Amino acid sequence: MSIGREESLFLTVSEDHRKRTYPEYVQKMSEPFERAGGMAEVYEGVVLGGADKFFGLDDLNLWLRRHRYAAYDMNVLLPIAHLCVERAVRTRLIDERPGVAVMAEQAAGEILRGDLLRYRRSSRGWMYIYDLTKQFPAAATEGDRRILKNFSGFEDMLAEFDDLAARSESCADAKSLVELAALLYRKIFIRYFAPDHNQDILPERETEEWEPAAEPGDIEWTQTEEMELQYDKAGEASADGLVVLPDDALAGIPEYLMRNFGPSFQTEQAMEEIESAVCTDIHEERKLLFTDGLSADAYEGSEPRAQSLRASRDGNLKMLQEHEDAARQGIRNIEQAFRNALSLRSEPDVYRADHGVLQNDLLWKVGRCENPQLFEKIVRQEPSAVVVELLIDASGSQSVRQSMVALQSYLFSAALSRIRIPHRVMSYCTYGNYTVLRRFRDYDDKPEADRRILEYRATSNNRDGLALAAAGLDLKKRREEHKIVIVFSDGLPNDMVSGRKREGAPETYVGDAAIRDTCFQVRKLRREGAHVIGIFLGEDGELENERMIYGASFLRIRRAEDFAGSAGKRLSETLLNL
Repeated sequence: MSIGREESLFLTVSEDHRKRTYPEYVQKMSEPFERAGGMAEVYEGVVLGGADKFFGLDDLNLWLRRHRYAAYDMNVLLPIAHLCVERAVRTRLIDERPGVAVMAEQAAGEILRGDLLRYRRSSRGWMYIYDLTKQFPAAATEGDRRILKNFSGFEDMLAEFDDLAARSESCADAKSLVELAALLYRKIFIRYFAPDHNQDILPERETEEWEPAAEPGDIEWTQTEEMELQYDKAGEASADGLVVLPDDALAGIPEYLMRNFGPSFQTEQAMEEIESAVCTDIHEERKLLFTDGLSADAYEGSEPRAQSLRASRDGNLKMLQEHEDAARQGIRNIEQAFRNALSLRSEPDVYRADHGVLQNDLLWKVGRCENPQLFEKIVRQEPSAVVVELLIDASGSQSVRQSMVALQSYLFSAALSRIRIPHRVMSYCTYGNYTVLRRFRDYDDKPEADRRILEYRATSNNRDGLALAAAGLDLKKRREEHKIVIVFSDGLPNDMVSGRKREGAPETYVGDAAIRDTCFQVRKLRREGAHVIGIFLGEDGELENERMIYGASFLRIRRAEDFAGSAGKRLSETLLNL
């Protein structure tokens, strides 16, 4: 079928016969179906025409763009949005244009039979196979039905997916339709599938029709590629979805980490003690690496690693430069927030005593009271009684907002340096069976060390609970009375890679299990006397996990400009309520 027919159907269905080009994100959403050819391409004209008629392509594009600026991964969101748009359009058109149902089923059949969109290459793609076979049972192939057997045990997830997807039929406007797609993104596609697209929670396929991709991943909605570890592609998925690494891959991890993250600053004995204390229960047999990062020489030269390191650092620096005024104001606001909180906490405590400052108006008690307590004692709390731990999630899910996270962390650290509060800043991510904690500055470093935070880069998985437990060990040794932990994260702890496969192995660190562990570690720190605050970047709908983990003690920052606005005030309130 020609493109002309697709365009003709678009103009007919939209009832707007002006020649137009599709807006940016609508075009990106539609491209895979246009490239597929055949009825899939032709039917796409109907879908986009109906989308224009009922929702407006410009409005759809506007709300998609807003979610891009809110740090959603568009490689994930756009296909979800297309799923919602297609269903919303089809249900509205089917009464007045009965042929739409036939075209939709034919398109679904072609997509499934030829795997035109490469749905069979990742378990995230299987969700679209599931949806198509649910909507068009006659279009399903025997290979598709074998693939869907892998969803056994995930009935609750599928039920939630069905419920959410069905809501697209009643969406009144473009905003509600895109927000529904964003809800599916958070509730299903991010929660149950690994954020770096290389590991999924679902079991290995059972179909013989599988043709593995050269690089495991999702549908190619863009041509961009990310440099990732090679070992994480060498494992096999077990029956519970855990990616199990072979011995040779495990053996190569320490060398890789030292080459790409830097050597450990801990002694071997210290690491044995730390791992014995925190690598237990769900973190059993896990390992830790504490590092100060790579030397300056690693950023020089033309090799790919050096180029990647420079690109991350330069991108973070550019974000700081582009928001220079907001950054300065943000530092002042955060500084003032801490000063205000510390000032109020430092108000002197006054109580009656047997010595201190004599109170003349109490002298009448002499000879009349057994213990007259004629004196007042004044106790002042010094600001130096505070120490802060800053932990930064450096997993792949943060890559879409990497520079913003780096900016947030830098501003907080710079503000704490200005008021001379001792603080440590570390990022954390997980490779294989190692969780890497990269130290940017130590508690008593000089302010110049804050700039090292701009070397922050996001990749791979994350065990938030293990990072909190490991960081808490040093924090507990500090002499300061008030210990504050500030965690920059997206509320999505997720680690699907395992070093071993055996009976009685710990629960997979994903979904509810990962959230439960993170909640447990936060509450453990609080029981031990630390105040834990979550710093979150995102939209309101993404806050469910953050609320579960941190309760009321979290602060949301959407944009760099928020530091110069309400963030300082909100931080003061959070600190004062601890």
